[in-house]
Amino acid sequence: MTISTNTPNGYLSLCYHYIRDNSAEQYFPRILGTSVDEFEKHIEMFSNYFKLITPSDAISFSYDSYNFKTNEIGLLLTFDDGLSDHYIAAKILAKHGIKAIFFIPTCILKDELPANPIIIHYCIAKFGLSSFLNFLKSSLKKNLNDFNKYMKKFSYIKGNYDEVIQKIKYFFKYELNEKLSRLILLEIYENMFHKEFPNAMEIMHLTKNQVSEMIEMGHSIGTHTHSHISIGSSNLGDNELNLEIIQPKNYLETTFKIKSDFMSYPFGKIVDCLSSKELIVKTNSYKLAFTVEEILNKKSTSPYELGRYMPTSSDTSELLYKKMITMINGK
Repeated sequence: MTISTNTPNGYLSLCYHYIRDNSAEQYFPRILGTSVDEFEKHIEMFSNYFKLITPSDAISFSYDSYNFKTNEIGLLLTFDDGLSDHYIAAKILAKHGIKAIFFIPTCILKDELPANPIIIHYCIAKFGLSSFLNFLKSSLKKNLNDFNKYMKKFSYIKGNYDEVIQKIKYFFKYELNEKLSRLILLEIYENMFHKEFPNAMEIMHLTKNQVSEMIEMGHSIGTHTHSHISIGSSNLGDNELNLEIIQPKNYLETTFKIKSDFMSYPFGKIVDCLSSKELIVKTNSYKLAFTVEEILNKKSTSPYELGRYMPTSSDTSELLYKKMITMINGK
């Protein structure tokens, strides 16, 4: 598969999450991600077939005169969730002279508490699904009168592990309101993971010192809301929107003495995002906003509805290349 000769002028963007080194794979083998070795192979493939661009190039492409040569496709690398893995990824990219955007939910720095989905990932990875469901039942019982109605959704039997995991994620993203979802997940975190790992935040997320070092490497920092919630599907008032969209930008800029023009939507599907018009009504503070719609970002693409592809743990460099070409050719 190759790039079509009539490919529109544009760039792809990738959205990575876990980049697992040997230590992470050893202690938390259930957390799936791209291995460091495979990530290096991805970078080699990118360098051979794409024009790696900087965050500043992406802004210039949307607003100014930046363009690509005929049959040249740009590629912007991004990372969501402020994971501890990203410090490793940042150093690897810096070694290759590549600048990326790292999107951070500010709760991990400002509150020193983990982002919502990362609690689920690590608690289940360490203690198993049955234990997680027991803690979930206890917390729901304490906080909801009709907790049994919810627990029936999570009947765990041999063979339906993945199905139950997806139901849990959906439940916290869309079925509970954001305040109750946060309350219950933090209760589970404190009683499960943090209780056994006093250094839980260092295991799960980036520290302020690491973020500062990543900025010194030449990388950009963007916002990923405050607590990692679905913005589009939540009925947020002005105060909540201020907390989740506007304050994170101010916090990052003040804390790290930088200009942050980028945001990415947690989860990133259409239901989770605001339209360009809706975002501009809420704030005009950002220049680029990213979803996870699998598209080639062209001159005609709104800078507030940019697409990205999320590499999976099974994406070898060869398979990832094929998927990227499919996105470029629009098939």
